[in-house]
Amino acid sequence: MTIGIQSLANMERQLYGYSTGLNFNYPGYLNGYLGQSALNNAYANYYNPAFRGAYPNQDIFTQQNDATRVSNPAVEGMQRNPELDWNNPQFKGSLSDDLNTVADYYVKHSAPSESLVGAAIGGATLGMMNNPRTIIHPWNTLKTTIAGDLNKHFADISKPGTALHELYTNKKIVNGKEFKGGYELVSEAYARWNKLESLKNSKLGLFRRSLSKQPELLAKAQEVERKLAAALKTGNIEEIAKWTEEAKRIGNAFTGFIPQGLRKIGLQKPLTKVRSWINKSQYEAVDGVAKKSIEESAAKGTLKGALGRSVGFINGGLFAAFEFISDYMDGKIEAAFEKDNATGWKQLGQTTLKGAGSATGWMIGEGIGAWAGGLAAMKIGAALGTTVAPGVGTVIGAIAGLVGGSIGSWAVGKFITHPIIEKMGGEAGTAAKAEKMKQSAQGQVELLKLTATQAQEDKKIDQRTMQAINNIAQFYSSKQ
Repeated sequence: MTIGIQSLANMERQLYGYSTGLNFNYPGYLNGYLGQSALNNAYANYYNPAFRGAYPNQDIFTQQNDATRVSNPAVEGMQRNPELDWNNPQFKGSLSDDLNTVADYYVKHSAPSESLVGAAIGGATLGMMNNPRTIIHPWNTLKTTIAGDLNKHFADISKPGTALHELYTNKKIVNGKEFKGGYELVSEAYARWNKLESLKNSKLGLFRRSLSKQPELLAKAQEVERKLAAALKTGNIEEIAKWTEEAKRIGNAFTGFIPQGLRKIGLQKPLTKVRSWINKSQYEAVDGVAKKSIEESAAKGTLKGALGRSVGFINGGLFAAFEFISDYMDGKIEAAFEKDNATGWKQLGQTTLKGAGSATGWMIGEGIGAWAGGLAAMKIGAALGTTVAPGVGTVIGAIAGLVGGSIGSWAVGKFITHPIIEKMGGEAGTAAKAEKMKQSAQGQVELLKLTATQAQEDKKIDQRTMQAINNIAQFYSSKQ
């Protein structure tokens, strides 16, 4: 072996042999790495950079003009399937890898990315929707809360030693033990009385007419308010519950022009039947409903009772149904079954898992939220005084359960169901959609747009995925 390599030419001679340096058909330093003749076909089969050999103006890097006898999968593929567009990234080495990388990213990042704050805001919004009066008639509600005479009847809430303060702070002794439902009971009384006072102001009257235009109903409302004021003064829980229910029935009465018109055309009976399904207690005996109200209030004052009496299964059930609707509208279920039945059933199982998680999270979250919100609202209401108490506390209590339910649903999805689905390789329908999009130029552009949007919001995106997105984007930009 020659000692030392003094030049590039010597190095090539050391690598390929002394005799090759004499053959100008061999690509090397002496001929600029370009074969000058086709006399020596023995060297025409070497797989060397920029080798032209026996076929001038052809090289191994142009798939369509490969002059070597080295096996080329791309050319063989073109020969077997000439109808395919072999310039498409799906069929070209590294760009095919880019598509796979982008598709994997799309599948892994297609799960909802709602934040904790977003979940809380969503629950609060739902709470507002459940109390449309504050949205439809905000002025009447605000006027009654701040400027009306209602607050003076609840002034004792912030005065230690009074019967109402004792009841509101859950310290009233009933049958030898503290009654834990005082806050709930007083808050409900405030909400129903607030609505009666608001109904005395002017209204459009589509569903409920102003009480000021209905003398008989107005007189009945004023009588209920007097009875309720007396019950609050003494802290009598049975009387408070009874007259709160009476106030509720007056406030819920459909006295507007639309209900009156429906009655005239004979729809009163069927509509009443429908309403009795929705709000059953409205058509039961007042004393019985008042007794249940006291029991419910006492139960909600404890965490165990709040969880046991959470109505989260209703809202949770709606969220579970939404998972199915969302996956169907998004095309996941259809795409999964288009691939094969096994993939389709896998997606249905994953959708069911998400739905069950949402429902369970909502039920638990709503119970905890209602209980914790009640405690917070009680302390706030007892401390703020008559100007805004117990209005602020009542608002907090009204939406706390819904906020808790929304957060619970979000938490179960983020930390339980979605990690389980990720371990299964992602959602089957999403993976099927990604695989289908990879097969055509139009689908690849769509996949690029989807992942580009995801990448913009992903602060932890890895460099390989970002490069793959850029590579595919550059490919299609060059074709325009």
